[in-house]
Order: sequence, then C-alpha cells, then structure tokens
Amino acid sequence: MTRVIKRDAVKAVHEANAMTGEVPCWDPRSATLWWIDVQGQRLLGFSPQTGRQEVHNVPSMPGLIVLRQSGGLVVGLEDGLYPFDPAKGLGERLIAVEADDSRTRINDGAADDVGRLWFGSMDKTGSGEPIGSLYCLSPDLRLKVAKPKIRIPNATAFSPDGRTFYFADTPTRTIEAHDYDPGRGEFGAPRAFVRYAGAEKPDGTCVDAEGALWVAVIEGGRLERRLADGTLHTVIELPVSRPTMPMFGGDGRTLYITSQRRFLSAERLTREPLAGDLLAVGVEVPAGPSRMVAF
Repeated sequence: MTRVIKRDAVKAVHEANAMTGEVPCWDPRSATLWWIDVQGQRLLGFSPQTGRQEVHNVPSMPGLIVLRQSGGLVVGLEDGLYPFDPAKGLGERLIAVEADDSRTRINDGAADDVGRLWFGSMDKTGSGEPIGSLYCLSPDLRLKVAKPKIRIPNATAFSPDGRTFYFADTPTRTIEAHDYDPGRGEFGAPRAFVRYAGAEKPDGTCVDAEGALWVAVIEGGRLERRLADGTLHTVIELPVSRPTMPMFGGDGRTLYITSQRRFLSAERLTREPLAGDLLAVGVEVPAGPSRMVAF
C-alpha cells in the first residue's frame, strides 16, 4: 500500500520567488543547501542551522550545481562549466560546452563514484527541438557525447552502489534505468523505470540509502519514492504543482524541494504562493552517498 504524506508536513524554508528553482545541492562542508534560479540567473544558498540566505548573481542562465572534491562547487552556465567559491565567486571557465551555439544551455547533472560528471544540454529558445546531448566529463576534462538528440535532460542520478544510472529526456515522460560500469564510465541499454501520462512529466531526482529513487513530478504536485524495481512506495503531496527536484540535506533525513513559478497563470500563482520557493519535508530513510567531481 502506498504511503501518503500530506502537504501540511511540507514547509517553505527559503522564499526566493524563483522563475525556475532547480538542482538543489547539499554541501556538508559548509552545511549549505545550494540551488539556482535559472531565468533569474541566480545561485542561491540556504543554511538550515542558522537560517542564513545567500544570493550570487551569475552572468548567464545556470543549469547545474555539483560538489567539487577540491572545494566549492562546479556550476554549469550557458557556455560551459565554472568553479565557484562562495567567498570569491565564479572562477575561470573549466571547459566550454556548446559555447558556439546560442540556442542551448546546460541542464541537470550528477557525479559518479570516480568523479566523472554526467550532464545534459538542451534548447533554451522554447522550440522544443532535440538539439541537446547527454555528456560525460572525465576527471582529466575529456568531454564525450554519450547520447545526442536530447530535448530536456533530467532525472540524472546513480544508485547507492553506483551501478545503476537513471536518466530522462523529460518530454518522453519516461525515466530510464541503465546498468552502469563505474570503472569504464559506460552504461548499458535502457529499460523503462517509470512512465507518466498526460501533462505529468518527471523532472529531477535523488536517491536514498535504500536505493529508492525520489522523483519530482512536474504538473503532478508531488514527490514519489520509487523502489529499485519501480514500485511506488511513498507519495508526498506538495503545495506547488511544478516541483522540479528533491535533494537530501541538513540532518540527512530532510528532503529539500525546488519548484517553478514560470508558466503559471496569475490565477494559479494565487493558489500556489510558494511556487518558486525552496521547500523542506522530513522523511524516514536517510540520504544516499554524496558524490563529488574530481576536476
């Protein structure tokens, strides 16, 4: 029987009115939950311990945040990947990604056990054309295209043992699971993990210590906890219809959820005043392993 957690258990913790809040990333070294406002071109920080909030403006639309082994973060902007030090800001670009294509931007990504970064690119013009790609960047900054003709890359995550890779091209409404070889950095043929219908689509995901995948269902107004075989275990009802991504942080048993106010009418925004804010809810099973890129 599916467990249901009512929306009353979900609280807003960082009011930011983000057009598209995305890619929450917990940094245990600074006890900070980092996230972004894509169209607002902002990198945002929230400290659960102190309530401190940070805002860092960036020069183009951000699309991902990952932890860096050497300290700080790596942020994906429209033209490539950049190091970020909270005390100093953005550093020099680490590597260009589709910098000569004004139609695209980076979107979503995750590190594997070796410190590679798997991430995607997508059309930013609204055309919906499949001009993006799924990339893999190795620790020595070798970039390869793993899958071309992507529309909106999302749901990028690895199982706790690092041997299952999850990915979705959101318009297909399907999250795929792949066997993954962390030694070689290669994944096998896709199998459908979960499919959605109608207006509902999968967006961002994260994995807990038991190997279950938490999925933000955009236009579904909920998070889902899916067991490793795809079985629906838990639903968390949300006060926003367009959640974008969950991520564990704080005590390891708190899920932080980003959300979107973009595309909502004035009437819907009246009904969803927390759209675009950072939300939080407690859960029983703790976070899966934290991974960082090695470049």
